[in-house]
Amino acid sequence: MSGHTRAARLPRAERRRQLVEVARALFVEHGYAQTSMDQIAESAAVSKPVLYQHFPGKHELFLHLLDVEVEAFVAQISEVLSSDLDNRQRTRQTVTAVYRYVSDPSRRHRLLLSSGRTHDPDVQQRGEVIEGTLARHIAKLLQEGATVSVEEAELVSRGLVACMIEAARWWADETDEASRPTLERAAEVTFTMLWRGLSRL
Repeated sequence: MSGHTRAARLPRAERRRQLVEVARALFVEHGYAQTSMDQIAESAAVSKPVLYQHFPGKHELFLHLLDVEVEAFVAQISEVLSSDLDNRQRTRQTVTAVYRYVSDPSRRHRLLLSSGRTHDPDVQQRGEVIEGTLARHIAKLLQEGATVSVEEAELVSRGLVACMIEAARWWADETDEASRPTLERAAEVTFTMLWRGLSRL
């Protein structure tokens, strides 16, 4: 006999939302490799056939979660980048938005930044959307100054974005919350490093 109580019947859309929430929490907590469809079904108190009615496999379910994260992240960043602020303030707010994203108590950022699926082409594609959105902004700043070539701007922007994302991830996942810099301070320090680097080119 199953060790869990079967969940009440829900409308399809509501059931799908429930499965997504359960799967997200498990992937965040345990990572991709250590999370199985059996665990997801059990935690959601549904049978595996019900789970497979919504998602054909773990990989597809995980990619769905990534797509949701990418859409939310890009929407947040795009709102900042399309603002009427000057380049300096727009860049500062972009860095702050990255830190705000990784500070969410749900730790959803781990799906994109710490999933352990970095060599999966489908996962890489989602990550590229985020890195590309940020890198294009920095490359545009460099090209507006006309101090570097297009290729140099791409090189520098990619390196700076990688550093910014890793700094934010480390701040969120590897530091003691009680003693680490505040979100605002961490974002300001990162922005200052980024902006000083850009201004010297």
